[in-house]
Amino acid sequence: MYSTQVYLYQQITEVLLIDTADGETFTYRYNPVYAKTLTINLAVDNVLLFQFVNQEEKPVNITNGNLVFRLLNQAGTEILLQEPMVILNAALGRAKVTIPSTHLTDIVAQPASYSITFQNSPLIQPVFTDAQSGSRAPVNIVNSVLPQFLPSVPLTIPTLELTSQAQPGDYAWENAGWTGWNGDGNGWGDGAAFYNSLANTEYYSSFIEPKGPITTIQMDLIGYTGTIKVQGAQNYEATWYNITESTTYYNETKTIYMNVLGWHPILRMCFNNSIFATPAPVGPGQPATAVAACVNGEIQSITILNGGQGYLAPPNIQILGNGSGATAEAEIENGVVTAINITNPGSGYWPVPIQGYTNNSMPPSVPPDEQGAVVAITTGFVTNIYYR
Repeated sequence: MYSTQVYLYQQITEVLLIDTADGETFTYRYNPVYAKTLTINLAVDNVLLFQFVNQEEKPVNITNGNLVFRLLNQAGTEILLQEPMVILNAALGRAKVTIPSTHLTDIVAQPASYSITFQNSPLIQPVFTDAQSGSRAPVNIVNSVLPQFLPSVPLTIPTLELTSQAQPGDYAWENAGWTGWNGDGNGWGDGAAFYNSLANTEYYSSFIEPKGPITTIQMDLIGYTGTIKVQGAQNYEATWYNITESTTYYNETKTIYMNVLGWHPILRMCFNNSIFATPAPVGPGQPATAVAACVNGEIQSITILNGGQGYLAPPNIQILGNGSGATAEAEIENGVVTAINITNPGSGYWPVPIQGYTNNSMPPSVPPDEQGAVVAITTGFVTNIYYR
């Protein structure tokens, strides 16, 4: 076990204020002043203490004085912050300035400078702080205590139903002799002849508007198999370019983070987990299908109707229906789903009014009194996407 001492301290700085009440001080020359660099921490309250002395290094009486502290940019051309100072002991020339954290919200970490003015009517005098910069001294604005809070912004992505087998009017339907979802009763299909050349293999998030040179993106993967990358563009109508390389995930369920370095006008997330984009020699992929049988509301068995092809990792299995709690895991061999194992039978999965699995096109049929759940086989999804 290691232990270390830490100190709670306040910054105390001596500055020079010429005391014009006593002409004797004109004969003295104050030693060169080299200002101590102050530190202002963002996201917390800051209290800075100052002691005012004259050229004899004796305290200056600042009774009835009005002191103002100004935080400037490094070049001294812009006022970042202005705060009145409070006199603690006028006879000893001691004062403080309190900078609330709320007043630093719009200020970013940077090297800067500060100045102090002393008004004792009718004069407004600058306070000498540094032999090099005169009435200005250095200060560092930092994130060392707590980073400046930036609220996370949610992103949205479209939902792809990868379990759908086809759409009316595409090439595969016509050559198989099927009329579509509402046609001759064979609308479920078995996936054997499926290939939809119109299916999107990539989809994108809503736009990201960077707020700084580093953009952090967080998201949750749920059984996700596919690639993720970040793209950028000059404007909403410009050509998109890749900023990061594609990262491939295989049946991942976890929270991931991505950092984008550099300034880009707009960004977007690019996802590709389409089974149709399976690379050769396996592709094009075909989605697998399966049916579930329920007894007393529990999932008793899952029968694979079509193992599909092209799966790079075991697909994500979801049990949909009026019940809850059922889970299952898939096994694959050479890109084909070979088994779906029930890990939790759940409860309450019966019955459903539509007997969707009893037609002759999808043997073996499930008796109506055992229908209550649908097996959705997908390559996973991404949710809870935020950036800042």
